[in-house]
Amino acid sequence: MIRTMFGKILAIVLLVLVISFALTGLLMNSGLNRMITDQKAQQLESTSDKVIAALEMILKSAYNRDPSLLVNAIQTLADNTDSIIWITRTDGTIVFFSEIPDYMRDQLITSEDGFPRLPNPSQYDPLAEKYRSGDFYGLFKKTDVDWLTLTEAFSITNPYTGTRSGGLIFIHTQIPAIYGMKRSILFIFLASGTVGAAIALIAVTLLSRRTIRPLNRIKHAARMVAAGEFSERIPVKGKDEISELADSFNHMMVALENLERMRRDFIGNVSHELRTPITTIKGFVEGILDGVIPVERQADYLMIVRDEIRRMQNLVNELLDLARMQGGEVTLKPSNFDMNELIRRCVIGLQQMFIEKNLGFKANFESERMFVHADPDAIQRVLINLIHNAIKFTPQGGEITVSTWVERDKAFISVEDTGKGISAEELPYIFERFYKTDKSRSADRTGLGLGLAIVRSIIVSHNESIKVESQEGRGTRFIFTLRSVTGPESY
Repeated sequence: MIRTMFGKILAIVLLVLVISFALTGLLMNSGLNRMITDQKAQQLESTSDKVIAALEMILKSAYNRDPSLLVNAIQTLADNTDSIIWITRTDGTIVFFSEIPDYMRDQLITSEDGFPRLPNPSQYDPLAEKYRSGDFYGLFKKTDVDWLTLTEAFSITNPYTGTRSGGLIFIHTQIPAIYGMKRSILFIFLASGTVGAAIALIAVTLLSRRTIRPLNRIKHAARMVAAGEFSERIPVKGKDEISELADSFNHMMVALENLERMRRDFIGNVSHELRTPITTIKGFVEGILDGVIPVERQADYLMIVRDEIRRMQNLVNELLDLARMQGGEVTLKPSNFDMNELIRRCVIGLQQMFIEKNLGFKANFESERMFVHADPDAIQRVLINLIHNAIKFTPQGGEITVSTWVERDKAFISVEDTGKGISAEELPYIFERFYKTDKSRSADRTGLGLGLAIVRSIIVSHNESIKVESQEGRGTRFIFTLRSVTGPESY
C-alpha cells in the first residue's frame, strides 16, 4: 500500500500516463487502420481502373492487338503497387497475369485451352464481396501471411466487331505490407511517448520532492509544537501555495509562542494574586485561633480577611465572565440609549479616583445627545474598564478625554489619556488574554491582563470594532464603534 505523498503522486502520474497512452494508442491504431485501408483501397481501385483502361485500349485498337503489351502493362502496375494482378474469364480461367507464384501452381487446374484456372468457384463468384482478406481460399496459405484481394468485374464492347468481352480482375496484396507503415508510425509514437513519459516522470519527481520537502519540515515542526516547543521556524522560499502555507505556519508558531508565554505569565499572576490573599487569610485566621491576636483587634483583622475574600471573588468572577463571553454564553439585551449620558454616569462613579490622582477630565461630544443601539450594561462595563485603565496608567496631574461623534450610521467613542503610552512591539497583543504591559506602562501589577480582553469580547459580540492608537511618551487612545440611532426611534 502506498503511504507517502511522493508515492501517491508518482502512482497517479504513472496511471494517468498509462491510461493516456493506451487510449491514444487505441485511437491512433483505429485511425491508422482506417487511413491505410482507405489509402490502399484507393490504390487498388486506381490500379484496377488502369488495367481496365489497358484492356480497352488493346481490344478497341484496330491495328495493334499484341497481348504482350497488356502483360507488360499489368506487370509494371504490379511492380509499382507491390501486388499480383490477374485477368480472368468469368469461369475463373487466368488469361493474363503479372505473376503466378510457384507455390500455388499445383493448386490451380488447367482449362481446356491450356490456361491456368482457379479451382474454387467461390474464388471467381461475381456476387462475392469486392474486398476479401485471408489466404484466398487456400491459394496463399503457404505464405503464412494474410492477403487482401480486390475483385473487379469488367465488360468491354469492341466497336469494330460489336463483340462483347467480359471477365474479372484480381489484385492481391499482402496485408503485412499494408500495415508496415502503420507499425512504423506506432513505433515512432511509442518511442516519443516513452521519452516524453520519462521526462514527465523526472519533472514530477523533482517537483514532488520540492513540494514534499517543506511539508516534511512542517510535519516535523508540528511534532515539535505537540511536544510543547514553539521555537521551530520553517524557511520560506518562493511565492507558491506551499510557501504561503509555511509562512502561515510560522505566523501560527509565533502566535502560539506568544500565547504560551502569556499563559505562563497568567498562571504566575493568578498564582501570585491567589497566594497573597490566601496567605493573609491563613495568617490572620491562625492568629485568631491561636490567641496571638487580641480579642479587641480580631474584628479589624476579620474585615481584612473579608476584603481579601472579595478580591479573590472578583478575580474568579472576572475569569468566568471572560470565559462565558468568548464561549458565546452571554446573551446581549440591546436597546436605544444616550451614549453621552452613560459616559457622564461612568465618570461620576469613578470621580473619587480622579480626585486621588489629581487628574483632569475633558468631554468632547459632537452633540449634546448621541443615541446608540447596544446593550447598555455591557457598554457601561466597556467604558468603566477603559476609563479605569486610563486612570491607572496616567500620572499625577494628567488628563483623560472622552470623545463621541457620528460618521454615517456609526457612532465612534474614544477614551484618551496622557500616560506613558504603549510600545509598538506590544500594540498587536494589547487585547490578548492574560497580556500585561506592566514593564512599559506602570509599576502597578495588581491587574491580570483581562480587562481589555473583556472589552474586546463585548465589542465583538456587538459586531463592532475596537482599535488602539499609542506612542511611547504621548499617551494612548482607544476607539470603538456602535450602531448609531437617529430620529424618533431614539427616544
